[in-house]
Amino acid sequence: MKLLLNLICFFLCLAITAQTTSIPDTNFEQHLINEGIDSDGVINGQVLTNDIATVNLLDLKGVSNLTGLEAFTDLEYLILQEGGVAVFPLNLVIDLTANSNLIDVEIRSFEGLKTIDLTGLINLENLTVVELQDDVITMGVEVLDLSTNPNIKFVQTGFLDTLREINLQNANNVNTTDMIINVIHYSNSSLCMKVDYATAATNNTAPYDSWTLYGVNPSFYDQGVCTLAADIANKIEVDLYPNPVQNSFQIETSEELKNVSVVSIAGEEVANFESQQNYNIAGLAAGVYFVKIQTAKAKRVQRIVKR
Repeated sequence: MKLLLNLICFFLCLAITAQTTSIPDTNFEQHLINEGIDSDGVINGQVLTNDIATVNLLDLKGVSNLTGLEAFTDLEYLILQEGGVAVFPLNLVIDLTANSNLIDVEIRSFEGLKTIDLTGLINLENLTVVELQDDVITMGVEVLDLSTNPNIKFVQTGFLDTLREINLQNANNVNTTDMIINVIHYSNSSLCMKVDYATAATNNTAPYDSWTLYGVNPSFYDQGVCTLAADIANKIEVDLYPNPVQNSFQIETSEELKNVSVVSIAGEEVANFESQQNYNIAGLAAGVYFVKIQTAKAKRVQRIVKR
């Protein structure tokens, strides 16, 4: 009987220690191998869970599928560079709610990204979300919701022309001194910012007189709906169709068109048109492109898929 119990214990312990986490993205797993984290050293779509139990820093480049990231429960610092996947419309979600120890998150172009779920990350202090090119749109982030991140103290965005709101109403503004918000090359210097005390923020009184804002003149609010976001979003109304496109597309707008150009995902201009009704791109290879629309008032960039 004792031998049987020992055998059962042995196999149970073996099963526990051999537990694995699925890592289907080969670039993700290759990084773990390169860093000596994945102990078996081969691309097999998985990693021993024990191997990642104490990892506190990940710097991932070119990762499309983040499955497995949720198992890095000790993770404190996360950098995502030039990852994601071409989708239309932009609707990808990065869910970091399981990574409860995160302190610093940097996302530098994650193609297709729409939403970053940071719910409940009470240790989060620093958030950076930037496009790596100033004349294309690979991410469609409209709202940065930091309402459940009471210790946030640094927020930086770059070339996010879709950004409409930063929600900082986290019930801890009064204790947040020296907050830094840096908005680089935003298409409009105004955006909505939800805070605990809108009147104090608007009047630049405590605690907001200790905050530093670069590149943005926000419209503060603390209840109801911020109308500014809708006003900005509708400032230039452009309808581009069909999308996806095989041969040519059309543009409908009440604005006077000055120039239309097509830019590859690598940032290279591959077509340029003066104002006209049909824009023929039949000669371009299939893939994702960005259409830069210059009107008499402003510039708009729209994503298009060529089949």
